Amino acid sequence: MKKIYRKEEGDIGIATLILFIAIIIVAAIASSLIIYVGVTLREQGEKVASDVTSQITSSLRILNILGDRDIDGKDPSVVSVKAPIHSDTQPPRGGVILNVSVNSTNPLSVKIVWNSAVDWESGMWKEELYRVSGDSFTAVKYIVKDVNYIKAVGNLVATFTSGFGNDRVYVDYGVNASKYYGYAIIGYDRVGNYVLYSAVNQTVYTGTGTPDTSAPTGSINSITPAGYGVMLSWTASDTGGSGIAYQKIYRSNNEITQSDVNYTKKIINNATLVATVGPNVTAYMDYPPAKGTWYYAILVVDKAGNVGFITKTSGVNVTRVDTTKPSSISGLRAETSQYYIHLEWSAAKDNQSGIKAYYIYRSTNYLDVSTTEVFNTKPYAIVNTTSFNDYRYMPYQTYYYLVVPVDNASHYGQIIVPQNSIQVLQIKLSLGPGSKPVDFNTVIVELTDGKVEASLKLNSSGFGVEAADATHYGVSVINDPSGEFTQSYILEEGAIIVMYINARDVGLTLTPQTKLTMKIIPGLGIPIYKVISIPPVMLNRYVQIY
Repeated sequence: MKKIYRKEEGDIGIATLILFIAIIIVAAIASSLIIYVGVTLREQGEKVASDVTSQITSSLRILNILGDRDIDGKDPSVVSVKAPIHSDTQPPRGGVILNVSVNSTNPLSVKIVWNSAVDWESGMWKEELYRVSGDSFTAVKYIVKDVNYIKAVGNLVATFTSGFGNDRVYVDYGVNASKYYGYAIIGYDRVGNYVLYSAVNQTVYTGTGTPDTSAPTGSINSITPAGYGVMLSWTASDTGGSGIAYQKIYRSNNEITQSDVNYTKKIINNATLVATVGPNVTAYMDYPPAKGTWYYAILVVDKAGNVGFITKTSGVNVTRVDTTKPSSISGLRAETSQYYIHLEWSAAKDNQSGIKAYYIYRSTNYLDVSTTEVFNTKPYAIVNTTSFNDYRYMPYQTYYYLVVPVDNASHYGQIIVPQNSIQVLQIKLSLGPGSKPVDFNTVIVELTDGKVEASLKLNSSGFGVEAADATHYGVSVINDPSGEFTQSYILEEGAIIVMYINARDVGLTLTPQTKLTMKIIPGLGIPIYKVISIPPVMLNRYVQIY
């Protein structure tokens, strides 16, 4: 065994130290290299991440989703309301016939003067003036004291629906000489409660005098096409002295002749009554239901009941007619007062023949007023305004009212009632956290119900649910602090909008418990992917989905 001396031991120790130092130096160099590489990679990664982030940090956030069961998202045409607990059960008070007198100067007539009744609950609705005739004063006095007799044997001379008050006057020309006449007036309130007016004097003997027996005369000046209809112009006059009471305009697709007139009933057979107008009207716009040749005639009725017939033998060729329905009403609401139910709505539109009236249907059964079958029944009321007061009801009964616009061509507006499926989706959106502005001109929406697939883009030609159709979604603004979205459809921080998807037009079937897969893609941003379920029960118009 070799023996190691002290000097050799020292050489070994120095060598070991040198080796150790070398290892440390190599390790330091290696770690520096690793750190450098790590820093470089990190910087490159951050740059790449920054470049990517600058492209994809646009994102949207869904705040909620509502389903609208009304067709095309329109306001409903039907409203329900519980009637007031009180109703008007009292008849009007007062009402008196002050005087009845004969005017023997041609033409023979009777003048009636009276004071109207008053009604403090529902208010006055109408007054009916009846005339009865007999062989003596005793006979007519007996009849005019009983409402049932008056309505059974009397002649309804006139009905008044306005101008209630004192010292009202009406002149009756429908009398003959040497006759006993009695007059009665029945006043009604808006509920239908009535009172038979008392009388200071209500009977008269006409004696001598010449009644008006001459029929009115006139002519139709022109019948010309105008827009979507026909304009009539005519002149009429009464030579017997009583004056024109009203005029009835008729239309037919065949020539109307005098043989078609029933003078007793004051109607024209085989023709359609277009309108009844006042005594001073000399022009009227009619809207025939179809193209072709149409003929017109007018019955002019004077205050003595004489009927004049005017017509034009030549017809008018109509080549343009109204073929569209009016829009539905909006904003229908119902509220109650002490003695009535008040309905109010916003006007419908019709760009062709125009709105003629609003037909109101009422029922205690919702199904009776929710389908077009109701159009086969008589309307509960017809009004020309956008409000209606109903005074006739059973206290605390729930009623359903349908309000439908009808145009001058007799087209009915669409009935809008909640369907058994979602018709329109309303998606409330804002920017996602930290998102850059989103340009909705580049936002695409993809949907499927498992049967139908659709891809929708923004309809930039309008706002609201009306802009949503089979290939587009619509938008409306809830909050737009900068005004940028309203101007350019760019959603910025703090803005909130609603996106409308017309599921009905797209073809989606969103019945209870069905699923809808939806992806909202904001251009190059981060898409939103949602699978939503339609609730199993839908009771109201709006359904909370998300």
